Order: sequence, then structure tokens, then C-alpha cells
Amino acid sequence: MENRINQIITTEGDAKFLVLHQAIYNNANYYVCCAVEKDESDVKEDFYLFEEVKENGEVFIKLVEDDKMAKFILEHLDLLEKDE
Repeated sequence: MENRINQIITTEGDAKFLVLHQAIYNNANYYVCCAVEKDESDVKEDFYLFEEVKENGEVFIKLVEDDKMAKFILEHLDLLEKDE
């Protein structure tokens, strides 16, 4: 699995995201990203958690919408305090 930290990922809709953190869980990559201007001149203050998905030989990213999974990944990366 490729290390994508500090790389820019572009979606099919041409949105661009800078990968700040990467985690691997259950053989899947998760990326904490911030949005980037289309010309890559600046980052925005919008942060997202994506999962890398492989289907029919193609690789793409999708937004993590499961709150429990997002919490687990962010805790694993020490970006969110764990509940005791």
C-alpha cells in the first residue's frame, strides 16, 4: 500500500485534497485530508476523512460517512481523544 502523505489526490469531479495523515485498517487505506485550491496554490480550512476503495480494477476515494468508523480512525491517528 502506497504512502500518500503529503501528496495531492484529485477526485473525478476535479476537487483536490492534500493527504495529511494515512491509516490502514482491515486492509483499507484511510486518508485525513484538507481541501486544496484547484491550482494547488493554497490549502483551505476544510478537512475530510476518505477511504480508498478498489472496484473492478479501479481505485477511487469516498468520504467516510460512518461516524463510528471516523471516530475509530481519528482516535487511532491520535487526532481525537479516546473515550475512557
